[in-house]
Amino acid sequence: MGAFEFVAIDKSGKESRGLLEGDTPKHVRQILRERELLPVQVTEVVRKESKKSTAFALRRGISASELALLTRQLATLTQSGLPLEEALLAVSQQNENPRVKSILLGVRSRVMEGHALADGFGDFPHAFPELYRATVSAGEQSGHLDAVLERLAEFTESRQMLQQQVRNAMIYPIALVVTAIGIISFMLAYVVPKVVYVFENYNQELPILTRIMIGSSDFLRDHWLLLILGIVAVIYG
Repeated sequence: MGAFEFVAIDKSGKESRGLLEGDTPKHVRQILRERELLPVQVTEVVRKESKKSTAFALRRGISASELALLTRQLATLTQSGLPLEEALLAVSQQNENPRVKSILLGVRSRVMEGHALADGFGDFPHAFPELYRATVSAGEQSGHLDAVLERLAEFTESRQMLQQQVRNAMIYPIALVVTAIGIISFMLAYVVPKVVYVFENYNQELPILTRIMIGSSDFLRDHWLLLILGIVAVIYG
């Protein structure tokens, strides 16, 4: 039984999207018709992710906080003795993120087919890092998956906290840099031209630093759009 994302239309013509488990796309369409929905598109979650990978589409994983949370939930449920496929189903039902829900159901479908949990995670490499998958695989091979998931939950939680602390620590220096750049840009674009007007009344040669400042001011006023595009390219490139 696999996980399928569907798009369907109800009697009023309203579009409905969601996730269903079924043996085949035909089975899922039958379930939708029984619910009085007209199936428009049914796509298996794993195949959808594979199609994105082969098409070099923009792929994003799940956030560190989401990974830490689902790992903690999975570790708690497996330690309580709940079968792995039921634990995956319970975690997916508790998650409000549609993407994470579809990924977990895709992993569950692989587990129910007889594959290892690490193999199921391997179908979604952009959601589960290689180190994460290797750790889960080692836990399965050693027969101590519950203990390994507990350690993995502690690791992902500590990593998420560290990332949050780094982001918080970077807010103040980034704000200072942005403020400084704004002040310097304002001075070069508006203050320096007024000072230049005063110097133009003198026939003396200006100091080299003054000429550099005037040149920077002229460049900023003439090419400000190019500078903004360059900064954006550096940040997102």
